[in-house]
Amino acid sequence: MRFPFRGMTGPEILTLSTLLVLGPLLCLAIPLGAGWDEETHVIRAWEIASLHFIPNELPRNELPFPAIFWDLSYRRPFLIRPVEPDFWSANAELPIGAFGYIYSGLETRSVYSPPLLLPHALVIRYLGHSLELPALPVFYAARLLGLLSYTFLAWLAVRIAPFGKWTLALVAIAPTAVFQASTVSADPISNGLGLLFVAGTLSIAVRPSLGWREWGVLLLLAAALFVAKPNSALLALLPFLAIRPTQFQMKRGYALLAMGTLLLGLIEVGGWTLLAYPRAGIGVGEGEPIGQLAYIASHPLAFFVTILTNLVQNGFSYLGQWMAEFGYEYWSVPFPTYLLFSSALVAAITADSSRAWPSSRIRAGLWLVFGIGVIGTLLSLYLVVTPVGAGEILGIQGRYFAAIIPLALFAVVGARSFSRRPEAVRLAVGLAVAALAVYGSGLLLSYHVPCGSAFYEPGLCYQPVYKNWAPDARYSPAISSSMSLAQQIAPECDGATEIVVWVDSSRAAGDGVTEFVLSESGTGRELARQSARNSMLPTGDRYSIGFEADWQSASKVYWLRIQTAAGSNSIGPRIGYTLQPEYEAGQLFEAGKPMDVDLVFKYGCISGIEKLFRQATRGGRP
Repeated sequence: MRFPFRGMTGPEILTLSTLLVLGPLLCLAIPLGAGWDEETHVIRAWEIASLHFIPNELPRNELPFPAIFWDLSYRRPFLIRPVEPDFWSANAELPIGAFGYIYSGLETRSVYSPPLLLPHALVIRYLGHSLELPALPVFYAARLLGLLSYTFLAWLAVRIAPFGKWTLALVAIAPTAVFQASTVSADPISNGLGLLFVAGTLSIAVRPSLGWREWGVLLLLAAALFVAKPNSALLALLPFLAIRPTQFQMKRGYALLAMGTLLLGLIEVGGWTLLAYPRAGIGVGEGEPIGQLAYIASHPLAFFVTILTNLVQNGFSYLGQWMAEFGYEYWSVPFPTYLLFSSALVAAITADSSRAWPSSRIRAGLWLVFGIGVIGTLLSLYLVVTPVGAGEILGIQGRYFAAIIPLALFAVVGARSFSRRPEAVRLAVGLAVAALAVYGSGLLLSYHVPCGSAFYEPGLCYQPVYKNWAPDARYSPAISSSMSLAQQIAPECDGATEIVVWVDSSRAAGDGVTEFVLSESGTGRELARQSARNSMLPTGDRYSIGFEADWQSASKVYWLRIQTAAGSNSIGPRIGYTLQPEYEAGQLFEAGKPMDVDLVFKYGCISGIEKLFRQATRGGRP
């Protein structure tokens, strides 16, 4: 019996083993719809599975979408909560049509080239349409095939890379990359094609002479690259900066490659853009590209300052998001993940630098394309989603640089020679595995355990978690002698010890006094009563009401009353309202009248590491 990894290098084994072990676990652990834009990618995959390749090609009444994928999505509730323990047992056998179909009002914003979602569409077509398997098995099988597709591309990139293999392996298994690969998304194949293009180009660039075979491979790589997301197309500049024209044995080989690459780019990127983007659903971009280009042309210095300011202010944030992030940042990643994985990258670069490294020309080409890629990515968001003339760039996320950042890492490889390679390799692998273990543990705790993130974050666990945090969007009438508020609150965690509400006292009479009273429903037992002069209340910020920890709070209902203190007739503050009835566990009453909105509030519980610490220091009692 042959060993399955026989003949593979260490970086290849690390890439395969990580993606084939951790990836399927994340496919199951990440809630349905919790991946970035996963809902809209599922709609697009459904269209492709029905052999309609142009996004929103048919109106929804002609190609209805199964409501089960929408209704069970983690994104649908207004408040973000852990997955119910009985989610699988309650829904695993439901057919695709169990909740009916959506016939109007639903479009996809996923307008990328169809091959990026082809694996997911194939599963939907053959397991869903043909075999009519239940909805959840079809959905998770689609995730799994997308993961396998990314795994193959990432492994192939590591295999053919001429140098920097350990570095590339770590890039391929970065926590964010594994998260993306484990969801229904256009990103996994797009990122995989980017890695493959860079590795393939470099493997050819290091050869002393190039013939028609290498020329054809470069053109084939470009054709594959142009299927990826638009900003990845900038990588196509790499061959022309890393390869000298004299390396081609045939006459005009360099020029013919440039012409062929340009033609492919115009057809694949330009043609698809003209064909598909006009059909994009609402929300792809609210900017005015023509007006923005005119502004840049007339204010080039201001645009340069905007780019530079953005990178200075947000560069480390982008790097952290590229490295490790959960979908939509609903939950925070355990901080040790960043320390461990960044250290693993340094060790991998050290290991790779003990052998041959790229020439000065290749290194310069990598740095130049990296710079062009970063600016091009920022420019694309500046044109598409940012208002004309704005002094900031909106909509940028670190994962958008997934195809760009590897260029800088490759360029660093070999900048200095190191001799202790075995130690560096062991350190890189150990740190990477530890980072992924911490990341995966944080994901399980956050998405599946109430107050799970409190096990790796200090402080109280604050609930509820709002999907759309907009506390200043709507306010109550001003508190007065005839206007009071009462909000029902049903904590989902024991150890409640604080209530936080959003208060705006900017229009309140400074000499007035507002009272905040928290009591138990049923018994009427008062837990807290705080009075504050309006002049001391925040003007559009959090206000905290603290009380002694209640270790049975998860089984109780509280009343929070906000009113003018006895004897005070002054106009008081306004309190933040939600835009819709988001808090289903309780009701808001305004001057005794039930409302169809809720207060913007959070309750804080002693949970996780703080609760464990208290138990350890108080003889087993919280």
